[in-house]
Amino acid sequence: MADKKPILTTPPSLVGQRVYLRPMTAEDIANTHHWFLMSEPQSQTCGPRPLRTAAEEAEAFKKAEKAIDRERFMIVRVADNVPVGLITYFDYNSLNRSAEMSLLIDPDERGKKFGSEAVRVLCRYLFHFRGLNKVHAQTASFSTGAVKLLESTGFKRDGVLRQHYFYDRDWHDGYVYSLLAHQADNL
Repeated sequence: MADKKPILTTPPSLVGQRVYLRPMTAEDIANTHHWFLMSEPQSQTCGPRPLRTAAEEAEAFKKAEKAIDRERFMIVRVADNVPVGLITYFDYNSLNRSAEMSLLIDPDERGKKFGSEAVRVLCRYLFHFRGLNKVHAQTASFSTGAVKLLESTGFKRDGVLRQHYFYDRDWHDGYVYSLLAHQADNL
């Protein structure tokens, strides 16, 4: 009997060369919460965020309703099925056909291009399968890794939010980036 093909745990539209995206589960919270804390929480957002335990985060995740305007995906390494990050789209706007994206990579896995591939996979999915015209993201000026990742994946800087982040006792600008569907043919 011929070898059977493996059963996919995610649709082919969410599979890249080195990573695939799968829906996040409550069991994933321990990893993502640890990555968030290791990445210095206040550097990850421009708004206040309460510090919670992993158990509190998992409980909040379970209570949140599944919504069409937001999806969280684990970024999983194809070679060994190990999660290496989290990518989310949110504020899905069906009228303007746009959504915002955020990304968190395991600090031990940064610099290995998993994030840039995950961004390409998610954008391809949003443009080709969800019919979006624009994906946008926001980051702080001091987040040089995020700036480099966005620019290397084709995002263009749309604007500067002056003194938008208060971090490490100082004000920092925020950058708004976007990628349009017609600019993303090579995803």
